[in-house]
Amino acid sequence: MNVYLDSSVVLRRLRREASPFSAWATWDHAYASVLLKVETFRTIDRIRLSGKVDDDEAAALLSRAGAMLDVIEFVPLSAAILDRASQSFLTALGTLDALHLATALRLVEAGFAGLMFLTHDAELALAARSVSFRVEGA
Repeated sequence: MNVYLDSSVVLRRLRREASPFSAWATWDHAYASVLLKVETFRTIDRIRLSGKVDDDEAAALLSRAGAMLDVIEFVPLSAAILDRASQSFLTALGTLDALHLATALRLVEAGFAGLMFLTHDAELALAARSVSFRVEGA
């Protein structure tokens, strides 16, 4: 099984929140937009600065994040992905989610048929289903 991960899946597992994706790392190959790195590290910094975690806890989160991200193949943002993300989708979608969905669509166009879309974001899950992705996590 090949999967596309959005940041909600990584962050829920990283922060040990309720109901993470149960089949973590049972896939053959995992893909994500380079945005996932930015979103993950920005979230860790934001919760550190807000006082929700101290510096030691933030360092532990950064270490775990690094290990988690090492198993993911990152897809750079290309002109084609940016162009697709700027077009209309069948459902309402924010900018970053549109970039994630456009990245996954680009992978399918490149021959990765059967790619499963993993997200805990209900709005993104709906949008992914609307363009025929099999979705898990939401």
